[in-house]
Amino acid sequence: MLIIVYLVAVVIFMVPCQSKHEDCDIFPKNPVVEMGSDLFLTFAKSIGIPCLTYDPRKIIWKLNGKKIPEEHYSFTNSTGASVVIRNVSHPTGDVSCNLRVAGKDILIAVTDVKAGFPPEKPQNISCIQFYKKNVACSWDPGRNTFLETEFNVTYTFGYDFSEILFYTTKQHTYQFEDGHLQLYAPLNVTVKAENALGDAFSDVLHVFGVDIVKLEPPVISLENPTLRSSIRVNWRRPKAPRSLGLNCEVQHQETGSNKWSVSAINMSLKKEESFDITNLKPFTNYTVSVRCIGDEMQIHWSDWSPKITAISHGDVPSEKPDLWRQINAPDGEGNRIVQLLWKALQISTSSNGMFWFRVQCKSKSKPWQDLVFNTTSMKAALNLTKEAFEISVVAFNSFGDSPKAVLVVPAVGEKGLQQVKEVEAFSYKDLIWVKWKTPDVPVNTYVIDWCMDDETCEIDWQYINTTSVSLSGAFGPCKRYNITVYALFDGKPGLPVTVQTYLKEAAPGPVSDVQAFNVQQTTATIKWREIPKNERHGFITNYTIFYKDDKGLESYVTVNSSVLEYLLDSLQPNTKYIVHVMASTKAGGTNSSETFFTTVRYSLPFIKYTSLAAGLVVVVIIVLGIFTFTAVKKYLLPEIPDPAHSSISKMSLEKMFTANLNKSKQDGENFVYNLIIVENVSEPPLQRSSLISAESKLLTPINPPRGPSQAQLSLVYYVSGDGYRKQMSAQEMLNRSLSNQPLLSVSSTELQSEPGSPSYSRNEESPMEDISEINVCEETPSVSAYLKNCVKARELVVRENKFDLCEKGTTPEPSVTSNAKQNSAGQAYVTVDLFSHKLSNACNQSSIMEWKENLK
Repeated sequence: MLIIVYLVAVVIFMVPCQSKHEDCDIFPKNPVVEMGSDLFLTFAKSIGIPCLTYDPRKIIWKLNGKKIPEEHYSFTNSTGASVVIRNVSHPTGDVSCNLRVAGKDILIAVTDVKAGFPPEKPQNISCIQFYKKNVACSWDPGRNTFLETEFNVTYTFGYDFSEILFYTTKQHTYQFEDGHLQLYAPLNVTVKAENALGDAFSDVLHVFGVDIVKLEPPVISLENPTLRSSIRVNWRRPKAPRSLGLNCEVQHQETGSNKWSVSAINMSLKKEESFDITNLKPFTNYTVSVRCIGDEMQIHWSDWSPKITAISHGDVPSEKPDLWRQINAPDGEGNRIVQLLWKALQISTSSNGMFWFRVQCKSKSKPWQDLVFNTTSMKAALNLTKEAFEISVVAFNSFGDSPKAVLVVPAVGEKGLQQVKEVEAFSYKDLIWVKWKTPDVPVNTYVIDWCMDDETCEIDWQYINTTSVSLSGAFGPCKRYNITVYALFDGKPGLPVTVQTYLKEAAPGPVSDVQAFNVQQTTATIKWREIPKNERHGFITNYTIFYKDDKGLESYVTVNSSVLEYLLDSLQPNTKYIVHVMASTKAGGTNSSETFFTTVRYSLPFIKYTSLAAGLVVVVIIVLGIFTFTAVKKYLLPEIPDPAHSSISKMSLEKMFTANLNKSKQDGENFVYNLIIVENVSEPPLQRSSLISAESKLLTPINPPRGPSQAQLSLVYYVSGDGYRKQMSAQEMLNRSLSNQPLLSVSSTELQSEPGSPSYSRNEESPMEDISEINVCEETPSVSAYLKNCVKARELVVRENKFDLCEKGTTPEPSVTSNAKQNSAGQAYVTVDLFSHKLSNACNQSSIMEWKENLK
């Protein structure tokens, strides 16, 4: 919508203008003003005629695209628009006139504006006449006008100044042919400078043509002089008027120096000239050049001739060689290699004057070992023994010898002389300086040697007489140098003192091989490799260890340059860390590449103690399980004794047990029941139901009855095979078997008696020592441990009558009624249960009577 309104407004605005053909513009057009002045511009049909079709209050003025403040606007009779630009400061610019329509600025006129300065008076006019070539004049144009300025040069020459030449140029120099000039006629030169803001004239230059002549440089050559330490220079006369005499200058300098020496020569009218440059260093390179000028008030010297280099003639060397040495470590016999080094005499050699060096080595203890040789080299290697030697070097040529340079090599093991103190090396203004303090003994001469700290270590050295010096040599930045200072005592050096320094330090190379070791719960060891010497670029001042956890929290630790590993502590468990190491010199620091590590969740002691505790818990559980299983088995699943493992089986074949069953009867008779067990019977006799052998009545009683009140009854039991004997030892008759239950081996004293139970005691009246008698019918019988612990919860159930086991009408009830069983070998055996039952039956009245009948 705005575009449509804008186009309609433009059409409405342009139609009236075109219909009236009103041509309006900015006046003055393309003005040029002096910089710093004000500029007044008007938008009109022509000068003084306003534009009637434009509303001046809608016109906007802009300078270089920026709106000029409206307070600088002015109007004439409501039909003219003007603007004032204050203090014009731009050399170029444009001013535009715009009409505001529908919020847009429409350009209706524009003009260029230039600002500058009027020209200044040209100064210092100078003209040169290159002989038989051209004339060139130059001048000083003054300040920059920022405007296009032309220079009009007027030449008038001749005695009547009738010859006039005009030249126009925009430069401040001009050349024209010298054919228009007369060599010996006067010449006037004037320069006019002109631009849009004005013009200026120079003063008039009055000269003669011959005065401004400038000759060409002479052509020179060199030849070998006949004098010592000299150079001869030859040159030819340059082009010049024949009647013009010449003055020339010869300059020379030692090659590489900045100091020139000049010698003046009057050549007059000669066609050639030669000059000997004397008092030079022998066999030294020199640079020579020559220039000339007329001797009749000429203004301009010729240019210097092209420089050539010459070698001075030889002479006797005036300086001794600069001598030094390197001594290698001696071998087992004291022999050592000595490297002799010396410098040239700061002069070069030529094909006809070469220097030679004479080396002489003298032994102080063995004069016959002296060594002398000549060489053109600057070094020599000597294989010397352990004695002290004096070494001298002389430079010589065809004119003679130089002074002698002497150096003493001390003997192996000789006590060293004093050394200098507090040696310090530092860099200052791109030079390496060394200073020190003298030893206790006065010293007049010192020697300093230095080399780059690398494998080659090619040394340079310098003799001085002061205690501070700047070293002369080619030193590179970021390189470490070893500097050693010696005090010389009559040619014999004292003990050395070595320091290190850099000419210029820089940030070191990166630290390499950064690794994390021994990573624990809160600690980790960071280790890195030392930077090689050629990559340090300076003295390492410190290392800084930066480490950051996975939450972005960064910390750092700074250690000195001797530390190559560090233990980080106070870390978080089970946390990933990023670490890098920065090496620093005084010039800056360089970071290593990053490495990663993760701390453990639990510490090693925690894991050890936890594992130990877990192991102990497992052991306790196992032990408790075993005890629980044993207890459960003991009370719920008791073990059934195996008679095959009873101790009875271990009784001797000739042993037998006799059980005396003594009981007081009411009638006063004592019956003795003898229980005889015969072992190792291959085929026992047929047993009766009462288990009393049929042969028992044929046996003779062990204790025959001695009176009417005493009777004896013998019961014989046969045990075939091994039976219980396998479990009996030879020393014991009724020991316990290997099973957990006692079997007829516990005496009555070891058993706890119960009321009504029979007691078992040994019959002390038995004449046989190895037959055990067990008294069953005691008043206080005891219960067998076997009967207390037998399988199937056997119990000995007895009557409460504990005094009369064999009383009339009373018969003890057996605890368990059991029949005879077979052992593992298929043989019969007697259990304690059955034995107890039969004893009870034996106490029955009918049984007793039966026994009596049998005894009869």
